Amino acid sequence: RAPRGRSSRAGVDRRTGVGGSEGARVLGEVSGGPRGGRVVEAVVDSGAVHSVTPPGLFPGRVSPSPWSRAGRGYRAANGTRIANLGQVQVPFSTAEGHRCQIPFQVALVEQPLLSVAHLTEAGNIVTLGDKSGKVVNATTGKTIALERRGRVYIMKMFIPEAAAQPPFRRQGA
Repeated sequence: RAPRGRSSRAGVDRRTGVGGSEGARVLGEVSGGPRGGRVVEAVVDSGAVHSVTPPGLFPGRVSPSPWSRAGRGYRAANGTRIANLGQVQVPFSTAEGHRCQIPFQVALVEQPLLSVAHLTEAGNIVTLGDKSGKVVNATTGKTIALERRGRVYIMKMFIPEAAAQPPFRRQGA
């Protein structure tokens, strides 16, 4: 099961998708372009408070988040406390060719989880059907397909080569 928050989050502006001091749009479109790099499959979770990823799964710097600064965290289904280690901004492409970005909270979880609440608060409509699902941006109408596997829904995220493999830079260059 997904980690559950210990308390409610700050309000989110439905026009901009920006919540409290998080200051980031969830699945906000960056620009169009081809996909590439490696594939990460995230489980879409209708009960998760935040989108959460294990440490080191996505490239990029982990920065403090409001929850990590406050010492807040999550509870696993068995009641175990899971610390919030900060957040990472994750640029990715979809199978449809959309380029997106989403902030993930970093915590000691087994797999990346996408919060349906976070997606909808950012102006997306999430539909989970018998055979598949989708995320539709209410403003642009752009759609991201979700694959149903057993009793879970998966979003395939294509992490760009540039983000997946930072170039080697010689010291002093």
